Amino acid sequence: MTMNLDSAVRRAAQRDATSPHCTVSVVVPCLNEVGSIEQLLDAVREQDYPLHEVIVVDCGSTDGTLDILQRYQREHASFPLTFTVLPRGTIPKGLNAGIRSATGEVIVRLDAHSRPIDTYIRLSVETLMQTGAGVAGGVWQIAPGVAGTAAKAITCAVAHPLGAGDAAYRIGPSTPGRTPVDTVPYGCFRRSTWEKIGGYNEKLQTNEDYEFNYRVRLGGQAVVLDSNIRCTYIARSNLKDLAAQYFRYGWWKAKMLKRHPRSLRLRQAIPVGFVAVLVILAAASICIKWAPWMLASILLLYGLVLLAVSVRISKKAGNWGMLPILPAVFSTVHFSWGTGMLVNLIMFSRWPKWR
Repeated sequence: MTMNLDSAVRRAAQRDATSPHCTVSVVVPCLNEVGSIEQLLDAVREQDYPLHEVIVVDCGSTDGTLDILQRYQREHASFPLTFTVLPRGTIPKGLNAGIRSATGEVIVRLDAHSRPIDTYIRLSVETLMQTGAGVAGGVWQIAPGVAGTAAKAITCAVAHPLGAGDAAYRIGPSTPGRTPVDTVPYGCFRRSTWEKIGGYNEKLQTNEDYEFNYRVRLGGQAVVLDSNIRCTYIARSNLKDLAAQYFRYGWWKAKMLKRHPRSLRLRQAIPVGFVAVLVILAAASICIKWAPWMLASILLLYGLVLLAVSVRISKKAGNWGMLPILPAVFSTVHFSWGTGMLVNLIMFSRWPKWR
């Protein structure tokens, strides 16, 4: 898809595209990532683009993550790794602290659970410069956290439109190449862009990337996804962790929407609307005769849709063992997200103690 850039932006993009290598700072916030931080650093060290610095901001780990960082720094003395500790930090606070200390022209934000391919940073910088975008990013290749049928089912579900809506970075763009989108995971952007919009919103604990990208778009710059930029994302391994993850997503999405209500997308509204309708019908069933029939009809139709999609996924994957698990995964995603958002609205953004 050809981007619709005005002539001034095109000229700036052409100047950037022909300029020498930009200095790139990689910033990674982390907390208790003893099982994954070393694999991320290995992936960053294998990049085919020169790195100015790699900054890891530890937000108070207690599991030995710092020991790994210290050892990695000793064993790879030529690798430009630095790290700092931010006690009781959050992801957006860690990102802002890391970017504030960075000296590169371009920031590549990564996550300790991510595994970027070896061309990730080069392609991200090229996309950023050649398009004149505010943020550039790519597609998640979602992988299971552990071996097993349940973990595989979770991986398939969160990469399917029924579980991810129209999020291009999860399900893949409709056409290959570069296209403007509403958001990308992590992201590559100029440090000046971060300064201009005031950094990441430290009042959020999730949805910080989406909110950051939304403000970039409000400022008149595009968020561009390049289908060649790929990064492995490790999905949750069980339904309990998946439910907790999507409850948080829904809860913090509601908090973000109170500040940016026009940022709401259909894929985000459907789960909360669905859960709200079910709750209303369940309550109405006490005194309205047709309410139980309506509730049962909706749940039956929902179950049939889940079953049909699960059959199709299982057949395509050649793994019929996922068939009884997939409906549970999809319903966990939908109900956890919707419930999280409703709880936020009902409790006026007070995080529930029973979380």
